[in-house]
Amino acid sequence: MKSETVILEAQGVVFFSQHDEAAFFEWLGKLDCVTNYEGAGIAIDISVEKDKVDEVQMRELLSLFNRYKINMNELAVLDCPEFSTWLHDEGGYWYKSMFG
Repeated sequence: MKSETVILEAQGVVFFSQHDEAAFFEWLGKLDCVTNYEGAGIAIDISVEKDKVDEVQMRELLSLFNRYKINMNELAVLDCPEFSTWLHDEGGYWYKSMFG
């Protein structure tokens, strides 16, 4: 069975230096669930293979999106029973941005 790929849109990402930009793309490149990324106007489209998103990958995506002030609502499409319990913790720094 083929895994579903979703596109997360990172709009208006601000990089404060060349190394900051390089770090962002290096971070994306380290995530097993990210299969591709490319610029599209003022956005970066990030292709994510849903079957490869486990708790570790989800926490990394949350951290990346938080660090670069990307709309975390984009990540809601990756919610699944495997980590839904902690992901829906209203005390989590991501909760209001994702589900609120």
